[in-house]
Amino acid sequence: MRKIQNIKPFLLILILAVGCVKKMTLPTEINTPPDFSVGDTTYLILSPIWDNESHGLLSPVEMSVAPDGHIFVADSAAHQIHVFGQDGEILQGFDGLSNLTSADGSNTNPIDVDVDGKMNTFFIDGSGQIYRWNQLWNDLGVDSVATGGTFLNTTSGDTFMLTPGSNDWLDATNGEEWEMIDIIWTDNQTTVDSILSPHIFFDATSLEAQFDDIYYNSEQSEYSGLSTSGSYDYLYVTDSYHNRLVRIDFRRRDLLMLENGQTVWTHDGTFGHTAVGWGTGAGTVNDPLAVDADYAGNIYYAQSGNYFAIHKIKPTTSGNYTNYPSVFQQGVNDIMDLGRFSRPMDVAVDQKQIVYVANTDEQEIQVFKSDGSFFMKAGVEQHRIEKSEWDPATSEGVVVDSTESEGIIFYVVEEKGILESPQAVTVDDRGVIYVCDTPNSRIIRYALSNTIDEDLVDNP
Repeated sequence: MRKIQNIKPFLLILILAVGCVKKMTLPTEINTPPDFSVGDTTYLILSPIWDNESHGLLSPVEMSVAPDGHIFVADSAAHQIHVFGQDGEILQGFDGLSNLTSADGSNTNPIDVDVDGKMNTFFIDGSGQIYRWNQLWNDLGVDSVATGGTFLNTTSGDTFMLTPGSNDWLDATNGEEWEMIDIIWTDNQTTVDSILSPHIFFDATSLEAQFDDIYYNSEQSEYSGLSTSGSYDYLYVTDSYHNRLVRIDFRRRDLLMLENGQTVWTHDGTFGHTAVGWGTGAGTVNDPLAVDADYAGNIYYAQSGNYFAIHKIKPTTSGNYTNYPSVFQQGVNDIMDLGRFSRPMDVAVDQKQIVYVANTDEQEIQVFKSDGSFFMKAGVEQHRIEKSEWDPATSEGVVVDSTESEGIIFYVVEEKGILESPQAVTVDDRGVIYVCDTPNSRIIRYALSNTIDEDLVDNP
C-alpha cells in the first residue's frame, strides 16, 4: 500500500465531492447533460470512445493536435496517420498519410507525429529518419517546381545561374546576401508527386549529417520522440540510441508554385546540435521516450531510465551558443519526485504550460501545474470510504489521503480506471485530454468538468 499523504484542505474537499468517474457525452453548452455540474473538479470520460470499430484504429501510439484543432494519430500497425476532427469525425483529404512506406518500399510504422503552423506533418518510425508531408501543398495543388534560377549577390553585384540541390543553390537560397532574380519552372509530374507525397525531411545516415554530427555515430541514431517548436526554424527529436536530445534545423530547399499562383519554399532538415546528453541528473537524458515543446520555447521530455523521469529545460542563447539549463529541480517541483512515475511513455504540455504525463505502468495520466506542482490524475477513480469499512487485505485500490469528520476517519481511496496501458497523451486548446490506450486499439478522452464551456465543439 502506498503511504498516506497529506493534501491541502480545499483540494481534499473537492476530491471528496467527486465520487467515481462517470462517462458523459460531449456537451455543447455548459450544464448539459443534466448530471453535469460546474462544481465538479474531476476528469470525466467523454463519450464515445474512439476505437477500432468506430475509427479504424489498430495500434495508436502517438498523437498531435494541429493548430486547426485536427487530431493526428500515429498508428504503427496500420502504417498510417489518422486524422480526426475534435468531434471524432474521420476527416477526408489525408490519403497521403495512409499506406506509409520508406524509401526502399517497405512499410513504415510511425511511432510519433507532430504538426507545425505551416501545416507540415512530421513523423518518425524509430530509425534515424524524419518524414514530412504538407497539407497546404496537397490542398491547393502544386503547379510547378523551380529547376534553376539566377541569383544576384547584392554585395558584389555578381550573378550566377544555379541548380536546385547543389551546394551553391543551398548557400544562395539560405544566404542573406543573395537575391533570386529569375526562375526556371517545370511541371514534371514525377517531381511534383515526390514533393506532395510523404518524403524524408532529414536522414541521420546521410554523409552530410555524419559530417556535422562529429561527436556521435549519427548513422546509429534511433529517434524515439519528435516535437516541433514555437519557431519554424527547427524541431527536436529524442535519440534513444545515444541518450540525447537533438535539434534539427530547417534549410530552404525547393521553390514551389502552387495552383493558386502562390510561391512557397520547401525545407529540409540539417543537423543542428545535441541539446543535452546522457546523465542521471536534472536536465540530462536516460532512455528517452518522448518530447514536447511549448510556445515559450521550453522543452519537456519523458524517459524510462533511472532517477528523474520528466524533465523541463529552457534554451538560452548567447551569441552562437545555446545552453539548455534544467527548470524543474528535485525537492522543489513535485514532477521531479523520485519514484513518482513508472515507465512514463509520453509527456505533453498545453498553451497554459500545464504538463500531462502518461504514467504507463500505473495506468493513469498525471497532471501538473506550470510550476511542476501536482494537480490531479485522469484515468483513475476516487472514493470516500469510512476507515472501519476499509480492509487493506481484501480491498481494491490504495489510500491517497484521510480526514476526520465528527470523530469518524475517512479514507480517500484511489482505484484504477479503464486505462490498460496509456502510451501517449495530448491535449487540445479546450483542455480535452486524448489518451492512446494502445493495447485496446482505442483513444479515450477526458475533460476537467469545471472547464467545459460552450466552446467544447469541433473548431470550424
